[in-house]
Amino acid sequence: MTALLERLKQKQKELKLNTENKPKFKKEKKANVFSKIEEVKGRKIYHTKIFNDFYTFGISKNEPTKFFISLRGIFNIEDISMFHLFSLREDDEFMGIYYGIKKLDKAFIVKNFNKKETYTLRKCEYIEFKFKKGSVFCYLNGLHILLKKDRINSPYYNTLLNIILELEIELYTFYSKKLSKGGIIPEWIKKRQK
Repeated sequence: MTALLERLKQKQKELKLNTENKPKFKKEKKANVFSKIEEVKGRKIYHTKIFNDFYTFGISKNEPTKFFISLRGIFNIEDISMFHLFSLREDDEFMGIYYGIKKLDKAFIVKNFNKKETYTLRKCEYIEFKFKKGSVFCYLNGLHILLKKDRINSPYYNTLLNIILELEIELYTFYSKKLSKGGIIPEWIKKRQK
């Protein structure tokens, strides 16, 4: 028994030596959420990569002048990426939230490992956060479910719709702007749903 205890102590010392040689904090390079940043007619336009849906959002507790939006990855929903919308500067103005569908320049292949299926995206739905001096286009693959009538009663449909309605309320409150009754997303769904 004492021999076993001695070997464990020796192994513990070896492990401590190995960990002391390595740096304590491994800095990971943060992946950029934006795939393209362009300037059009004096306005700066940010385009996110394609994500699945929202993870969380809200006013940053440490910095109340920032509204953060976290998105779940399209290939792995456990990969979380985040960007900030900042409070308005002197001559800028929050114009609102807009929804749309954009045809992609190149077809995008998505492999869903949980369902063991592969499909091609040729167009993608987006949410635009529009400002006087620029916009942020947030491309979300999950929005296409809101446009399918046969998915209305599914739990994912209802959850995503409630999340987007909550996002609209919180964002309009953050920018001190009045939101139309019922929100913007239900009107867009009504026009586009098939």
